[in-house]
Amino acid sequence: MTIKTAIIGYGFAAKTFHEPFLRAVEGYELVAASGSNAEDAKQYWPEMVAHRHFQNMLECSQAELYIVTTPNDSHCDIAKRLLAAGKRVILDKPACTSSVQLNELIQLERASTGSVSIFQNRRWDGDFLTLKKLIGSGQLGDIRRFESHFDRARPTPKKRWRELPGAGAGIWFDLGPHLIDQALQLFGKPSGVTADIRILREGASVDDYFDVLLHYSNQVVKLHSSPFCFGRPLRYDVQGTQGRYVKYALDPQESQLINGKAFSTPSWAAEEFANFGRVHSEQGDERITTEPGDYAQFFELMRAFIGGSAENPVPLSSVAEQIAIIEAGFISSRDRKRIELP
Repeated sequence: MTIKTAIIGYGFAAKTFHEPFLRAVEGYELVAASGSNAEDAKQYWPEMVAHRHFQNMLECSQAELYIVTTPNDSHCDIAKRLLAAGKRVILDKPACTSSVQLNELIQLERASTGSVSIFQNRRWDGDFLTLKKLIGSGQLGDIRRFESHFDRARPTPKKRWRELPGAGAGIWFDLGPHLIDQALQLFGKPSGVTADIRILREGASVDDYFDVLLHYSNQVVKLHSSPFCFGRPLRYDVQGTQGRYVKYALDPQESQLINGKAFSTPSWAAEEFANFGRVHSEQGDERITTEPGDYAQFFELMRAFIGGSAENPVPLSSVAEQIAIIEAGFISSRDRKRIELP
């Protein structure tokens, strides 16, 4: 089975996180793309049809699967059109910009022969896979404090949609969904949110910093991002009753994809030895080999889902708690108080 695929919004995200996997994972064929850079895809797919606007593509494309990598505020309207046509859809996280939009899409999906999957690729970060394995093994004991960072050294704002005013823009909408999703995978739904979301950079017009607490009865869960993290960034500081896992540096897959080195060797997604995390306990210190990351897993699971042999890897309905936390974070930061989740 070959899944005829189209990309709506062929830009950085499509070139970096999607198109390379359509080539690497068996069973996909890119037949169309839209956007100002759509012609670039012909480098790898010479028979592909490039469109300036996705509306024209929808009228003539034979694609079964559509990958949507346009700005967040356009996701809902585009997904509505695709569901009405009975198409399979991959929406970049966090799906849409409000719980109201999400509930509307869920209802439309139920009435459609199509489906929506959310691209949460960082479920397959090597360090997150390692952390899940560590927690599952019991080596850390019961987790009492979980600190998760996505820090970068980007002190100067750029002129791109993520950093310009509008629904779904800003770092809490951009990087927050990754950290929220991982926390939900590990600990489930929190009872409340306390957030400090700010604009720190000179010249910035949307939030570029967050420090957020997710409230649980038995764990302290902190999510953090700063644009002024020069040097080696902290990734995880996870403290349990039997040990502590400390990990620096981000998963290498994104940088490898950006630099065109993905799939160049079988070990392209493996982390450098120097960035392996450590477990500290009463018995001493232990360096923990980072599991290889594998973003391709998402596309393999999507292929199986479309073929009818697997469940939707990240269903639309599964991000409801994530979007509720994003909304609660903004309210908490504005009103300077804890917001309870329903």
